[in-house]
Amino acid sequence: MPTEKRFWEVALGLPIRKTFTYEGPEDLASSVAPGKRVLVPFGRRVLVGYVLGPASELPERKILPVRQVLDGEPLIPEKLLAFLGWVSRYYIQPIGEVIKTALPAGISLRAKESYRVTEKGRLVLNSLPSGSPECQILRSLSRRGGQAPLPKVPAEKSGTSIQDTIRQMISQGLIVKDEDFWEEKTKGKTLLLARFLKEAEDVLLSSRQKEVLDSIEKAGEISIVELKEKYKNIKDLLKKLTRNNLIEILPREIYRQPSWEGIEDWIDGPPSLLTENQKKAVEEIGRAVRSEKFHPFLLHGVTGSGKTEVYLQAIQEAIIRGRQALLLVPEIALTTQLVAYFRSRIESPMAVLHSGLSSGERCDEWRRIKRGLVKLAIGARSAIFAPLQNPGLIIVDEEHDPSYKQEEKVRYNARDLAVVRGKMENAAVVLGSATPSMESYRNVLEKKFSYLSLPCRIDRRPLPQIRVVDMRQEPGEGKGGPIFSRDLEEALRERASRGEQVLLFLNRRGFATFALCRDCGFVYKCPNCSVSLIYHLPDKSFRCHYCDYCIPALSRCPECAGSRLLLFGLGTQRIEEEVMKRLPQVRIGRMDRDTMAGKASHQKILGQMRRGEVSLLVGTQMITKGHDFPRVTLVGVLAADHSLNIPDFRASERTFQLLTQAAGRAGRGSLPGEVILQTYNPQHYSIQMAREQDFVAFYTQEAKLREEMAYPPFSRLINLRLEGNSENQTLRCAREIGQIVNRVLGEGKKFRGNVEVLGPTMAPLARLRGKYRCQMLLKGGNWSLLHDVAERVLNRAEEEVSLQGVKLIVDVDPVNML
Repeated sequence: MPTEKRFWEVALGLPIRKTFTYEGPEDLASSVAPGKRVLVPFGRRVLVGYVLGPASELPERKILPVRQVLDGEPLIPEKLLAFLGWVSRYYIQPIGEVIKTALPAGISLRAKESYRVTEKGRLVLNSLPSGSPECQILRSLSRRGGQAPLPKVPAEKSGTSIQDTIRQMISQGLIVKDEDFWEEKTKGKTLLLARFLKEAEDVLLSSRQKEVLDSIEKAGEISIVELKEKYKNIKDLLKKLTRNNLIEILPREIYRQPSWEGIEDWIDGPPSLLTENQKKAVEEIGRAVRSEKFHPFLLHGVTGSGKTEVYLQAIQEAIIRGRQALLLVPEIALTTQLVAYFRSRIESPMAVLHSGLSSGERCDEWRRIKRGLVKLAIGARSAIFAPLQNPGLIIVDEEHDPSYKQEEKVRYNARDLAVVRGKMENAAVVLGSATPSMESYRNVLEKKFSYLSLPCRIDRRPLPQIRVVDMRQEPGEGKGGPIFSRDLEEALRERASRGEQVLLFLNRRGFATFALCRDCGFVYKCPNCSVSLIYHLPDKSFRCHYCDYCIPALSRCPECAGSRLLLFGLGTQRIEEEVMKRLPQVRIGRMDRDTMAGKASHQKILGQMRRGEVSLLVGTQMITKGHDFPRVTLVGVLAADHSLNIPDFRASERTFQLLTQAAGRAGRGSLPGEVILQTYNPQHYSIQMAREQDFVAFYTQEAKLREEMAYPPFSRLINLRLEGNSENQTLRCAREIGQIVNRVLGEGKKFRGNVEVLGPTMAPLARLRGKYRCQMLLKGGNWSLLHDVAERVLNRAEEEVSLQGVKLIVDVDPVNML
C-alpha cells in the first residue's frame, strides 16, 4: 500500500456481500480507524459505512475519499469487530448487515437536510404572501439563524408539493441546500445540574436567593429539575447566581433506566446450602474462569436443580477476577426473574438488553456496557453482541431453546456464537439446560465440552409425578372430542379447592384453529400464507399467526351464505373460556403472544402468579421456560403430541424438550407436583421418555434415527431458500440454482459423496407473507466442504441467474425447516 496515502476497507449496511475501498484524505487520515463510522460516497448517495481496517489490495477503479468521520473513538471495539467478521464469514452474510444487527437500532444515523437563506431570500421575505409556504420556510429558517433543517410546512391548496416548492426556491436563489448532517435516531439524555462554586461575600442577595444558594451549597450539586420542584419561578434567580460566578450550570449525561415493575416479587434470598453437585459445578467453572482460558461446559441439571445459583456464583467469581459476565436467556419474560435474583445477591452494576426495551433504554444500556460501567449483561439472543470489553464468562440458559436462532435478515444462532465468542475472548462458556440439544450433548460425548450434572432437585425435592392420558379412551364430548380428560378435570377441581396454583400448557394461541362450513366445505384461509386462519374470540376475528392478516368473523359463510359454520381445534383462548365455565371461582390469567404485546406485560402476569393473585395460568410455550413458581402443584399439557405433527426432523426432540420443561414447572416448592399429559399418541418414544424424564434414553433413541438419515448432529446443513411474488419465477430461479449446485458438485472430486443436495422443492409452508418459497438443502459431514460449495453457488448465482423479484436467502445451520 502506498505510504503517502491511507486506504481503508469499508462495509456498508446493505445486503451486498462485498466491501469497498475508500481513501482517507490528509485532513481525516489520523481520525479514520477500524470500528468507526464514516460517511462515504456510494453512487449518487452518501451512506454510513463501517471501517474494517486498512485495505489489503487496491481496486483498479478510481478510489473515492471518505467524506467525514462520525465517531471520536471506535464505536465497535477491536475484539467485537473481529467477532462480527467471523459471524459474517460463517453464516455467509454481508458484514455490513451483521454490524447493523449487532448495534442497537436507535444508535444508527439518519440524514437531515439543511438549508440556508440567501441574501435575496432575506430581501424578498416581507414581500411574500404571509400564508405562502415560501414565506413560512424563509421565516422559520430566519428565526433559527438563517440555516437549519426545514420545518414541516403544509402543502399549498393548488396541490404543489413541498419538494417542488423547495426546488423552485433553490432555482430562484432564495435558499441554498447545504451538506446534509447526520444525527443518531435516539439521542443521549442529559440532565442540567447546578454546582456550588463559592459563597456570596461581595454580592448582594435577597433572602430567597440566599436560601437557594445555601440549598445548592449543602447538596454540592443538584439538578435544575429538583430545584424547580422545590422553588417556583427561579429561572432569573439562577441566571443571577451564575452571572456572579456563585454557581455553574453544567449538563451531565444520564441513562434511561428500564422499568422493572413487580421485580420485588421475585426476591427469595440465597439458598441455605449448595448440594454436592452444585458445589462441584461451581468449583469446575470457577477454576476455568481463574485460568483465563477458553473452556466450554454443558451444565445438565434437571428442572429445579439450582442451575441459576450455579450461574450466580460463577458470575461472582468472574467479577472478583476483574472480568465481566454475559448471561443469555431465550425469552424476555425470564429476564425479570433473573435480574431480581441477581440484584438481591450481587452489588455490581448490571445491564439488560432485549427487544422489550424502548429504543432509548436499549441504546443507554448498550452505551453503559461499552463504557465499562457494567459487570453483568443479561439479555435475549441479540445480547451476544454486547460490547463487553473483557468478558470472562458467557452463560446460555436453556441452551436447547430454538429462540436462540434468529430467523430474519442475519440468521445466526446465539448459542453457537456464545461458544465462538468465548474462544475468542479466552472466557469460560456454560450452556445450561434440563433437556440439552442433541448437538451440545454430542459435543460432550466427543470430549469437546466438559460435562457437569445436577441430577437431583435442591432440598431433596422429588421430581413431579407424570401421568400420560390416552385421549382415545376418553368419552366423546361434542364435535371435536373432549378438551379435558377426566383425570385432568378432577385434578383441576382438587387444586382449586386447596388454593394451589396450576399451569395449563397448549402450544397454540387463539380460540379455534380453523372454521369449516358444513354446507359447502369452505375454510377460512390466509390469502398471503399457506395456512388456515385462526379464530380469535375477544374481537371475533380470523387472524393469520404468520403475517397478522385479519378479517372480522361473519355469522354466515362468505362462499354460500350458509349458517352452519363450525369451529375446530383448540387454542389458549378456548381453554381459558372452558376453565372459566367449569371453575368460575378460580382467578385465571393467560400468557401468549396476544396478551404479551404491551410493555412490561410479561412482568405483570408473572408478578401476579408470584403473589398468588392468579391461581391458574393458561399459556403457550412461554410458560414452560425456566419460570420458578413455588405454589404450582399441577401442570396440564392439553396436546402433548401437537409438535410431533410438524414436518421437521427435530419434531421428536422439540416434543421431548417441551414436555419435560413444562413438567418441570410443577412441585418446585414445598408441595409435591403432578403433571398430566393428554395425547392421542401415548406410545411415541418422546412422550414416554418425557414421562420418565430420561434424557439419556431419549438421546440414544433419537441419535440412532438421526445417524441413519445423516441429519444433525451427525451432519451439517445449509438451506438455500428462494422467496418471490411470482410462483413461476421463484420456481424458475430455484431450478437454475439447482443446476448450478449440480455443476459445482460435479466439478470437484472432493465434493462427490461428501456433499448431498436435497431439492429444489417447495417449502412445507409454500407461501408465507405473500411470498412463494422454494428451498434446497445442502447436507454434509465436512463443514469446510459444505461452506465451499455454498460460496461457489452464491458467486455463480449472482453472475448467471436473474434474481429480479426473487430473494435468495442463505440459512446456515437451519433450525426452522418450514
